[in-house]
Amino acid sequence: MNIIYQCYGSAHSSVTAAAIHLGKLPENRIPTVKEVMNLPDFDRSLDTYIGTLFYKGKDECGISVYTLGLGREWQVGLRSVESLLQLIGQDPSTFRIVHALNCITFTTKLGGALSRKYGFWWMGRRLAAYGVRKSYPRLVTLVQEVKNDLHRT
Repeated sequence: MNIIYQCYGSAHSSVTAAAIHLGKLPENRIPTVKEVMNLPDFDRSLDTYIGTLFYKGKDECGISVYTLGLGREWQVGLRSVESLLQLIGQDPSTFRIVHALNCITFTTKLGGALSRKYGFWWMGRRLAAYGVRKSYPRLVTLVQEVKNDLHRT
């Protein structure tokens, strides 16, 4: 099984969800802004990487975890990924694509735009991390639901 956490640009919600899944961020408390900002890939993906799959590691059960940014047309991107898997002979059911963007707040989206689109990374990155903290319980719930579903199958 492979888990792909998907969001707009593979910079905030998917990166945070993958870090929670892999135990790089805690499930039992809200991390500090510094802990979020210290993730090596938080708020660092460029728009030119939209559509690129990033391997993040294996979890405690040996499941591979990835992140993927699909931009505004993410539903089209999902269909493309699924059809590509079929074309190369992979069973799409061995990949679970998890939409993480709905878990974050406007604050994170604003911080991401300031940082990545307008180049104010020193302010935007901190604002995005602050927003992640506000939406962190939703991200933890998402990851826990994914892990619970994996254990049921």
